Amino acid sequence: MERIISNTFDNELSAGKMCANIWTQLRSFTVAKKVTVAANSLIFFGEELSNNSEFLSAVLDYPEDLMITAEVLRFMPDSLAPLVAPVLMRNDKASKTLVDHLMLVVEDRLRQARSNEKNLGPKPVDCIEFFIDANSLKNEWSAQKIVQVIMGIWFAVVHQPALSIVYALEDLCEHPEYVGLFRAELAEMLSANEENLDSLPLLDSFLKESSRLHPSDSISVRRKVLQPFTFSDGTCLLPRDVACIPLQAIMRDSTYYSDSLTFNAFRFIDENRTKNLSKFVDTSSTYPLWGLGKHA
Repeated sequence: MERIISNTFDNELSAGKMCANIWTQLRSFTVAKKVTVAANSLIFFGEELSNNSEFLSAVLDYPEDLMITAEVLRFMPDSLAPLVAPVLMRNDKASKTLVDHLMLVVEDRLRQARSNEKNLGPKPVDCIEFFIDANSLKNEWSAQKIVQVIMGIWFAVVHQPALSIVYALEDLCEHPEYVGLFRAELAEMLSANEENLDSLPLLDSFLKESSRLHPSDSISVRRKVLQPFTFSDGTCLLPRDVACIPLQAIMRDSTYYSDSLTFNAFRFIDENRTKNLSKFVDTSSTYPLWGLGKHA
């Protein structure tokens, strides 16, 4: 993982624009997306696919194509969607590439699992294998179903983490007083021969505070109503209505966070600054950045 992230940064720096022979100009969101994709590809798809340049290009393009298409279609009549969507998705070039590569791998691993065929090499450690292992013979998923679920999860995996990186960098530029504290925290972790992010409570709290003030969207957890539903307070929803959570409003609400509009990197650690009160990856009703419920 360290090698992949380092190589991605090196490639981006080499391709960037040199300014005054002192520093390199890069687009932060573009670099953040590429680093996120490179790192998560290994976790999701394994080493073979993550080293495939055609596949990597597709996993980078697919979430962006999908997001742009969804946003444009929101402002268009439903009748035009079948005509406009293929154009915006570039005739599904990225998604077709993903499906073609993933189907081959998933079908092969399902075949091995069903026949109890022993793999000569080490067992893959990735999300594909997680779905293969979790696949129950009683309620077995097809290769197509597994690929569809993986692609759905992948969409969420790229966008939010990349934006979180960008906002964290911007917050660090606005609050340079934390740089020395981060270096001290990292030095302490390394001197103890630890490689555990739990040993970096301030960094974790900084990332959570940054994302609290800068979520990727103002609303989250969108759900389309399929049948009439009434909440306990009497609010009624009808079919085709869309329910959602006011993500940004909740995370900036002074009811839940004192001095809620002020950046405070120590907000989520204890008074001794040695332990997190809650973590960046946690989800709750007052911090629904990663969603809520079983889909979080």
